[in-house]
Amino acid sequence: MAVTTTLCILSCHNFQAEVNAAIAAEGWHDVVACGFPARCGRPPISWDELRSLLPDNCSQVVLLGRACLNTLGAPPAGFPPVRIERQEQCFHLVAGRTLVDEAISSGAYLITSTWLADWPAQLRALGFEPAQAGEFFNDFARELVLLDTGLDPQTTTHLASLQKELNLPTRRIAVGLDYLRLLLSRIVLDWRLEQVQRNSCQQNRRHIAELADYVAAMDLLTRLAKTQTESDTINTIEELFQMLFAPAALHYLRIENDIQVPCSSIPAPMLDALHALSGEYAWTPDGNGFLLRISHGEERLGLIVVDHLAFPAYRQRYLNMALAVTGICGLAIANARNRRRLMEAEKMASLSILVAGVAHEINTPLGVGLTATSTLQEQSRQLAERFSAHSMTQTDLAHYLDTAETSTALIRQDLERIAHLIDTFRQVAVEGKPLDTRSFRLRACTEEVIRSLGDRLPAQQVAVHIDCDPELEIDSTPGDWVSIFTNLINNSLRHGFKNQERGTINMQISRDEKNLLRVDYRDDGAGIAPEVLSRIFDPFFTTDLQQGMGLGMHLVYNLVTHRMGGLIRCESRPGKGVLFHIEIPLG
Repeated sequence: MAVTTTLCILSCHNFQAEVNAAIAAEGWHDVVACGFPARCGRPPISWDELRSLLPDNCSQVVLLGRACLNTLGAPPAGFPPVRIERQEQCFHLVAGRTLVDEAISSGAYLITSTWLADWPAQLRALGFEPAQAGEFFNDFARELVLLDTGLDPQTTTHLASLQKELNLPTRRIAVGLDYLRLLLSRIVLDWRLEQVQRNSCQQNRRHIAELADYVAAMDLLTRLAKTQTESDTINTIEELFQMLFAPAALHYLRIENDIQVPCSSIPAPMLDALHALSGEYAWTPDGNGFLLRISHGEERLGLIVVDHLAFPAYRQRYLNMALAVTGICGLAIANARNRRRLMEAEKMASLSILVAGVAHEINTPLGVGLTATSTLQEQSRQLAERFSAHSMTQTDLAHYLDTAETSTALIRQDLERIAHLIDTFRQVAVEGKPLDTRSFRLRACTEEVIRSLGDRLPAQQVAVHIDCDPELEIDSTPGDWVSIFTNLINNSLRHGFKNQERGTINMQISRDEKNLLRVDYRDDGAGIAPEVLSRIFDPFFTTDLQQGMGLGMHLVYNLVTHRMGGLIRCESRPGKGVLFHIEIPLG
């Protein structure tokens, strides 16, 4: 509800009738006039005397006068704001300066209708009985001039009586209320303008405060949309509700599969109220807060208590605001749960792929080894039978020994292959492998990899160019970089240069101004088809089942992204070679 404000105009009693008439003529319902005694400062007017005249809802005071205001100091504490309109002559309130000054200069004694209406009392206030005042007035005044505002119909009668008593000529000047109305209009207009400016400033301050709240709320809603886990989402929801409603108590009850899981200790009465909540919301038992249901579709996701609001009078407004954001809160929680389920499903799918790949890779050498073992076992049984029957010949023994040598060699080869597969799987699991970092020069590491490949990288067929500062040192795990360069070069040899007599590999390695290590590995091989390029870092994906397991590039990807916190991307087109771009942040 708007607060009613009133402008109070105080003038001496001799002008109060005119001020009231001007206010009525203008139709100002929020302006009132009050009159203080017309003593012309003898004795002076006091602030306490003026305070007693003010109405209760007075918001500003305007003082009109001259001598009566001379001794007033600053208003006391608690007094409404004061504006003093001091006049050179009191009569300037109803008539123009020129008219008043000329009349006074010509020896006129100026009077108003209100003064004239009670002229005997006015003369006594000056210290004269009416019968004795004539001599005094004749000494300094040449005439009596009435500034007639037209308010008193008995003016002619009163003026004639006064003229008879004082024996002075009289004259009437019709001034009306126009001059006073113009003066008061300016004062009231200034007051209204100040009100508008003050209200505007207050409104601007409220708007700025509300805008700050809205910005903070939007920031929290943005954070809410970016949360990844349900716990982070709930924490952000609680922070949002704390910021919007400033409750003394805030509780959240998580619900999943109709099972209620309190996120914090909830008082028993409030927990009972939550259990009884059947709709979208309800008021708390004491009425100073509210309960809300957070849901997505038909699924209940949680219940929240906002209790002991800082401003309970605005509880309906707060409730409406809370209901407006519960949909977003429910969506954020549902997204967090769906994200968790998707991650669990992806983990299970990845595990299934990994297990199937491991089983497939190990099953082949294991099956060959089992076959060789069965053959050796059967040959041993047959030889034992011939030995028992005294029918074994030298040829039988020689044949058995040949078979045993072949079978054991095959078994050993398959066991070594299984051991190699297990070691490769262990390398792929880089997250669980302990770090052994040290400072080393990357170019020397790269050259060592090239030397270790030996005959598999014949210089006359494959040219390798390394553009790297020999002094470039990094703090990392040398074995990881050996694995990265070895697998990149093997990928070029097995796939890029498979049907080529010659090939070229270019490696450009540098550290930039952002302390990023950049590695560009290029070859001019056969390139990669789009359908293969999209899966090049997938585990167990290979286009050459005879030569590899499909783990080499997956190992490179894991080392670069998981171990080193970097990124790797591959660019290629059929017939245009391949580019692997690697960026690693160097701490």
